[in-house]
Amino acid sequence: MAESSIKNTVLVVESSQTQARVITEHVESITPFDVEVASSFDQVEDILKNNSDIFIAVLNLNIKGGPDGEAVDYVLSRHIPCIVLTSSFDEKIRNRFIEKNVLDYFNKSNRSDLDDMVDLIRRIHSNRDIKVVVAEDNGTARKIMCKLLERLNFTVFGADDGAKALKIIQANPDVKLLLTDYEMPEMDGFELVTKVRKTHYRDQLAILGVSAHDSGAITAKFLKCGANDFLKKPFEVEEFSWRVTNNLNDLERVSSIKDAYSRDPLTGFGNLNVFLEKGRDLFESLAKQGKAPIIAAFNVDNMADINGKFGWDAGFAALKKAAANLEQQSLGWLLSARCGDGFLILAEDPDVLKNDLLAAQLSFSKTAVGQAGKRFKGTASFAVTREGDTDLDTAMSKVTAVLAKMQTTGADSSRFV
Repeated sequence: MAESSIKNTVLVVESSQTQARVITEHVESITPFDVEVASSFDQVEDILKNNSDIFIAVLNLNIKGGPDGEAVDYVLSRHIPCIVLTSSFDEKIRNRFIEKNVLDYFNKSNRSDLDDMVDLIRRIHSNRDIKVVVAEDNGTARKIMCKLLERLNFTVFGADDGAKALKIIQANPDVKLLLTDYEMPEMDGFELVTKVRKTHYRDQLAILGVSAHDSGAITAKFLKCGANDFLKKPFEVEEFSWRVTNNLNDLERVSSIKDAYSRDPLTGFGNLNVFLEKGRDLFESLAKQGKAPIIAAFNVDNMADINGKFGWDAGFAALKKAAANLEQQSLGWLLSARCGDGFLILAEDPDVLKNDLLAAQLSFSKTAVGQAGKRFKGTASFAVTREGDTDLDTAMSKVTAVLAKMQTTGADSSRFV
């Protein structure tokens, strides 16, 4: 989505102050989003005229000045996605919601529905960064699916055959979702899925096979070729939206598990195993290009004393603070990781890296950390290799040994190795 800034506010339209407070607390407790509340149609108009930060609205159909869903129509006319809250439900209301092109509808008195509503809000916000490809030779069906996906805030690419869809994915390797029909000219859906799976695994890109055929064999073959799911045409709007959302949620869960494996849970920096795996390859690649990669070790000083005097939680707080200071200076670093009482960094320019670490070192020493009554100011020391070594392991051993020796003789120090 080509917007100059990211919008982060949810508009809640609810005549009941109690219900509005429940919804607001639910949104703010689970997400980082701000909430604006309106209880009348006039307030909705005022807020939307003065607040350009709203990216989605959650609305009750019956409010002062708009007793029959007028607020929904007005918000939709401002090109803001809408979620409707209702205390009752029947087929007539459902069809009315679908005709209005609202995202979804939820029972406001049901706690689990509120959880699903907040998850949809979070999903819509994150969808702005997600690319989706629709491969469908039927122009009407392709337009319908593209419109539904755009309503969910995705960046959407349409293609009228498998070959064109494959080219789009090759040009945009960060595509996260492919919806593909079975019968298409040049390249059918089965061949497209098979080719895509050669470059994108199931945990990298979700694929939904789509077909009007009743044969279960079509579904089975799509799944065997590598599709994550299957959707039969014609489909209900809700089924389409929920299948798309559920498949992307599955991708996120797998990504979170992988991220947990690769990151230190305390500081958010990479862990040492991943640093070694990726760092060795980077080191070798840079060396082949005639470049001299460098390593730095940055440690919090006197960690044993901090733990003994202030408690181990204070030591953890010091490491988290040091990580935050380093993160602010990390632009241009190739790789970084938590290692014991500090951190390792892989970069290319020793002088630039030294200046980055001096800034982080100064920031760390100026700010007190720890809990109330046990706050303290710590120091950090670091060492940087001046010239490239033959391999990552040699450079790591050298720089960590020098830093350990430095910390036995003083604190708040730095040097080239």
